[in-house]
Amino acid sequence: MRHHSRSTLASLIFLAYSGIAVAGSSAVTDNLTVFSGTKASSAQDVLRQVATQYGLPATLDNLVLTKVQDSLVGKHYYYQQMLRGLPVDRAEIIVSIGRNGELLKIFNETKHITDKMDANAVNQMYVQARLTTDQAMDKAWTNMKVQHPLVATPSSNLVWVPTKDGVQLAHKVEIAAQMPTGGFIQYIHAQNGVLLDSRSTSLPRIGKNGDRSIAARAELAGPTLDRQSAMQAMNAKGGATLTAVSATTATLATAASGINGSGLVFDPDPRTVLNTDSLTDTSPASAFDAAYSTKTLRDLTVTGGVYKLSGPYVNITNIEAPNTAPSTTSNGVWTAKRGNNAFDDTNVYFHLDQNQRYIQSLGFTGTKSIINRPLNVDTDGVNGDDNSHYSGGSSDYLAFGHGCVNDTEDADVILHEYGHGIQANINSGWSGGDTGGMGEGFGDYWAASYSYSTPNGKIYHPEWAFSWDGHGACWAGRMLNRTDAKYNSAKSYDAHVSVTEDGVTFQSDELWSTPLFQAMVSLIAAGKPRANIDQIILEAHFGLGSNIKMPAMATAIVNAAHNLFPTDATYENTFKAKFQAQNILSTTTTGPTINETESNNTTATANVISTANTTVNGTMSASTDVDYYQVSLPAGKTLTVKLTPNATSDYDLELYSSTGTKLTSSTAGTGAVDTVTNSNTGTTTKVLYAKVIYYAGGTGATSGKYTLVAGW
Repeated sequence: MRHHSRSTLASLIFLAYSGIAVAGSSAVTDNLTVFSGTKASSAQDVLRQVATQYGLPATLDNLVLTKVQDSLVGKHYYYQQMLRGLPVDRAEIIVSIGRNGELLKIFNETKHITDKMDANAVNQMYVQARLTTDQAMDKAWTNMKVQHPLVATPSSNLVWVPTKDGVQLAHKVEIAAQMPTGGFIQYIHAQNGVLLDSRSTSLPRIGKNGDRSIAARAELAGPTLDRQSAMQAMNAKGGATLTAVSATTATLATAASGINGSGLVFDPDPRTVLNTDSLTDTSPASAFDAAYSTKTLRDLTVTGGVYKLSGPYVNITNIEAPNTAPSTTSNGVWTAKRGNNAFDDTNVYFHLDQNQRYIQSLGFTGTKSIINRPLNVDTDGVNGDDNSHYSGGSSDYLAFGHGCVNDTEDADVILHEYGHGIQANINSGWSGGDTGGMGEGFGDYWAASYSYSTPNGKIYHPEWAFSWDGHGACWAGRMLNRTDAKYNSAKSYDAHVSVTEDGVTFQSDELWSTPLFQAMVSLIAAGKPRANIDQIILEAHFGLGSNIKMPAMATAIVNAAHNLFPTDATYENTFKAKFQAQNILSTTTTGPTINETESNNTTATANVISTANTTVNGTMSASTDVDYYQVSLPAGKTLTVKLTPNATSDYDLELYSSTGTKLTSSTAGTGAVDTVTNSNTGTTTKVLYAKVIYYAGGTGATSGKYTLVAGW
């Protein structure tokens, strides 16, 4: 059986608050620790107790409280790690405390900074010459090959980017343009201008040949716009740009106007309503007549007798090319059908407005709100492409494309893109780790949750994501029943990636949407309301930061189910079972724990690990120490070895064959987990050697501790 998740370590902890020792249990999955039965007087007290464990200074003077966020179960305290007055990018520690005063979880992505690293940081800041903001912006502009008008003013800030050996000063540049250029965050080396890292802030329904990467942008033909001219053009256009649109939206009354209109919509899509596969984009207009329904369009804006699809939660506007003005009426009644942009407007307005009201019905109101504001939406954007996207950042918006089936005709597409906004507005650090695949998978689930609740949702291909827009000539769509897809902890799951595991090929997005959807189906069959299930999944997103892997997110969901419904274990048990079925959470029994014995500095003297899922408590006795462990891997099994150093140290991990050939290695940074894997595809047992090597940090019985877990 594949060892499939980060080590989940259960232990008893004793935390002292106000001089009183309170016992409780904790379980660690990646960068997330969940607690049970541990009282917490304040987030600061919690941090003081765990400072040594996480490699933080006892004074906590490198942390700044940046946000306190409310959710259904408690409050979440977000602390940003700082170094020499600048933020360490995406390095947060978040403490979640329940309304009953119990510690719920700690999410940690902070980095231990040694004196040597700090001295290097000082050198970068005050000794080495560095690029100006304009120079960094120019490099980012060229890297991105901006070819379409801007939708927001570019920004640049100095941050520290974590590296294996410390931190690198960088300009964090954010540029957002109309699609297909889209938006990107780039980290430009402050001294030499090299691109250190980048990520897209435009999250499309489908990816095409890796087009959401800087490398793909650089290979495109055609000229790059002049940056200064593009910025001037954006400012000159006024209302045609997102910046101006955002300013307009800010003046909209967020309170309900009480003025309702009506319009024709597909709810959720024509195929599902008519319960037929035969409907296609080229079917005659009359074939759709029975699929329309008239819906109330709530709280519209009326100015001078003109009704606009602008309300407290949705603002239909023009952001991207093609430049299509939003539809209006003189009486609040929209009668347009498919093929008319006015229908696209009403269909999108209805579904987004209804979905936001549904979210509020789950309890996410007031300080717990999620996108409780007029979100800008362009129903005819994406430069006319057959795609749609959520554009993140401070001026976030949705844009839907046309072509083949218009994306705006399918509630699955509309709510999928809204799902990206939901995640980004709960967790502004949603990036890295497996967040690409989980973001797409959650969007697919969020859309499917609604479709499943409609009259034919349970009988018309409930396993399909994008029931109308996909699964036809336009594109293949995605599935929600890929229970044959299995997680591999040695991999990262980006968005829209085709993955082959144990001979099974699936989409990364499907690996995450499947357990969510299958849990919902099982729970509804058991008589549980959809609202409770969605409430659990939304709640789980609070109190998390960046670089989340699937096992940690799954743990957060199971934990949220427990905290929201402590007297009904059906919820947490069902979610746990579905995640275990995909190998996202482990079903294996914890193996024995042994202590490393010296001398084991060679393969000949290696400590023998004879039982699967064995945990080894080891020590780097000196900087010259190396530790070998021998595993006899049975035929057909895959070995996964995970090395967890203490928070202030960096030890590396290598894997060797029986003949001494290095097969693979892992060189994560200080306090980070190293992972190596190897499969035995033969018919007989093979011998492998795991080697632990000192790189930096502490040594000896006190400061040189590590744990190594070998599973197969």
